[in-house]
Amino acid sequence: MKDLVIELKVNEDDDTGVDIISFVESPAIEVDFMYFSKKKIERFKTVDAEKRIVSGAAMLPNEKIIRFDADDNPYFVYFSEETVRKCAELYFKRSKQTTTNVNHSSEAVTSGVTVMESWIVENPDMDKSKHLGYDDIPVGSWFVSYKVDNDELWEKVKSGEVLGFSVEGLFTQEVEQEDMEVEINKILDSDMSREDKLEALKKKLNS
Repeated sequence: MKDLVIELKVNEDDDTGVDIISFVESPAIEVDFMYFSKKKIERFKTVDAEKRIVSGAAMLPNEKIIRFDADDNPYFVYFSEETVRKCAELYFKRSKQTTTNVNHSSEAVTSGVTVMESWIVENPDMDKSKHLGYDDIPVGSWFVSYKVDNDELWEKVKSGEVLGFSVEGLFTQEVEQEDMEVEINKILDSDMSREDKLEALKKKLNS
C-alpha cells in the first residue's frame, strides 16, 4: 500500500500563496505561539503584554501534516523550505499582513491587528525563536509577531482560546508516493478512534 504525500507549492505569477495567518486553537504545525507576559519583559524589553504582541511559527518546512479526504482517508501535505520562504515574501508583497481570522472562520478580523515582525530562521541555535523558548525549530521556518490591538482577539489570546498560528491560502499540488510502513497499516486498520489514529500517525511519520 502506498502513502499519499503532496508537496504544496506557490507561484509568484498566479494567485497561489498564503492569504491569511489565522489565530487557531489547534495549530497544524504543533508549535504554540506565546504572548509576552510580565515575566518575559526582563529578557525582551521592547515587547510586553501591554503592547499586546504575540510571536510564533507560521510555517515549518518539510513538516508532514496529516489531512483527511472526503472519504476519511489520510494523506499528507508539506511545504519545502523554498516554498516557505516564497510564501513569506509574497505575503508582504501582496499586503496581506493586516487581516487575520480565528480558527479559519469566514469572518475576517481586519482592524486592530497587524504583523509587525517577520523572519526566517537561519540558525536555530542563535535565532530569536530560541530565546523565546522554542526548541528544535528547523532552518527555513517562518516566524511572525503580531501586534494585537483588537480587544476581542486579545482576550482570546490571554484566555488561551487560541494557541497558535495556521496559514490558509491557495497552493498547487505535486503528488509523491512513498512506501507505507507495516506499522502505519496497523494503525489505520486498528480499532483506535480517529483522534488516536491521527496522533499515532503524527508520531510515526515525524519520528
